[in-house]
Amino acid sequence: MASIGLIAPYKKLYYESLKVKKQFKIDELDVRMGLLSSAADVAKNLIKNGSEIIITRGRTARFIKDQFPELPLVEITISSYDIARAIIQAKRISKKIALITFSDMFYDKLDLSTLFDADIKYIKVEKEEEITESMKDIVKEYNVIVGGFSTFDKAQKMGYHSILIDSGKDSIYQAITQAQNILQYRKDVAKQSELIETVIENTPIGIITTDRDDRIKMINRPALKILKTPQEFVIGKKATSVFPKLDKKRGGLINGFRDDKIVFHVKAMDIFASNIGSIISLEKISDISEKENYIRREFAKKGHFARYNFSDIVGESRAIKNIVEMAKRYAGFDITVLINGETGTGKEMFAQSIHNLSQRRNGPFVAVNCAALSGNLLESELFGYVEGAFTGASKSGKTGLFEMAHKGTIFLDEIAEISPAIQAKLLRVIQEKIIMRLGDDKTIPIDVRIIAATNKDLKAMVENGDFREDLFYRLNVLTLKLPPLKHRTGDVRVLFDYLINNHVYSLKLEKPIIDNNCYQILENHDWPGNIRELDNFCQRLLVASDTGYINAELFSFILGSDNELSEKIKLDDQDIYEALKHNNFNKTKTAQMLGIGRTTLWRRLKDMQDITDINDSKM
Repeated sequence: MASIGLIAPYKKLYYESLKVKKQFKIDELDVRMGLLSSAADVAKNLIKNGSEIIITRGRTARFIKDQFPELPLVEITISSYDIARAIIQAKRISKKIALITFSDMFYDKLDLSTLFDADIKYIKVEKEEEITESMKDIVKEYNVIVGGFSTFDKAQKMGYHSILIDSGKDSIYQAITQAQNILQYRKDVAKQSELIETVIENTPIGIITTDRDDRIKMINRPALKILKTPQEFVIGKKATSVFPKLDKKRGGLINGFRDDKIVFHVKAMDIFASNIGSIISLEKISDISEKENYIRREFAKKGHFARYNFSDIVGESRAIKNIVEMAKRYAGFDITVLINGETGTGKEMFAQSIHNLSQRRNGPFVAVNCAALSGNLLESELFGYVEGAFTGASKSGKTGLFEMAHKGTIFLDEIAEISPAIQAKLLRVIQEKIIMRLGDDKTIPIDVRIIAATNKDLKAMVENGDFREDLFYRLNVLTLKLPPLKHRTGDVRVLFDYLINNHVYSLKLEKPIIDNNCYQILENHDWPGNIRELDNFCQRLLVASDTGYINAELFSFILGSDNELSEKIKLDDQDIYEALKHNNFNKTKTAQMLGIGRTTLWRRLKDMQDITDINDSKM
């Protein structure tokens, strides 16, 4: 029986959903037609046939939610691409277009007329009954109406030209993926329910459970030990009466036995949107400090930790502030993130910041440069191997990076560079949440959040057959498009001052006086290498200045030589080879010497066919 039901309120969505089901072989999906008048009966029939979650859109979604408040529901969102397609289609009829939407759509802040070269009247309604009145007011001046199904249906019945904002394949697939994730979560909860009592009793953290009336139902031995309280003193009593200083909404810090400081965390237990009680966890401050110190020491030893936070991202422009706010929101959801941006825009800094604000902040952060390793080497690094897996394999085998990232985050930089074979393996890891070491026949379950990054257009690569479509959709769930420095109005000067101050401190120099004319030169430069280029320039500028004063002439000279060096690096392979020899093939030192990022150096080395004796084991 199908576990996911999709109710399509109109035929095109119905047939498009069937195509998605067939293309991605989603056997657990049951697609049905269901207009608003019959949607409730369709939903009842789907539930009877095994559907545990319903997917639909628009007013049908709101209707189903009202009729079945405890039934998990996923709404097919209307994307900007869907609206754009509808407006373009409407332009074929007339350039005088009325766009009518409900308030949950976001086009009200955009100049649509300029964007689409048409006279577009945007009307936002709050209730369905407002749609008809709105149409009556505008049809004399505007020739075609664009909107959701409610608007489209009413316009058709009134005899007006109308275009439906249709949900595309991407929107349908994302809704199905979200439903699958919800279903998987529910299955995991059901599977683990019989073990909860045993786990709670044996966990080293103190745990108290309460019912919906706040009465304590269970307290485990670690909690009794921390509180030095007999079990019979607390069972059946209200948590707020046993611990009067406890904030049930936020937890907090209270005094325990003999003035031990105890931290409480309170988490509501919700099943199908219905509260059944709370879980209260408690630990002594001294125990937490000891654990945190141990974890930080271990991560620091392996290098698997994130040192950047959102507070480290410098900039005052609206472009960077918007993307930071979006990234902060993404951090709160344990979902895959795809970061796209030019070289030097700070993709890893964003990845680390997301990790450090997420619920996985106390877990490892493992960064992998997919462009730096060949196919076979990348495979063994990602998934590990067992003894005898291949010639030269360590006798003790090797733990893969996915295993090392368990309960944390893995950052796959330059994801566009992975081979088709590894793309297939990565897809299986995302779908099954298991890995298999090279040479092994056993699977290992993992709990890892994936953040991927690229400076390439993955969708174009999919269309060209260079990247798997199914993997693209698995990665392209939450997306961030980092703006290049040239689009961050006003940030160049802010970043320049910040980097100069940092390097003055690290190089142990006196801060120079900078002529005001230098800032005009600074802001007129295009910065194709983005923040990394600006950072390299700041270091060169400080090293070149020995008088404590930087004038426009020196500024321009250093900036010009920086550009010349960049061009030289692009064109002259021999210089790269000489720099490698000078640094004993240490790539980190070589990149620093050349003033480029290590990823850029890796790309250049891949193109240099005449260099065959580079020692890949030296970093």
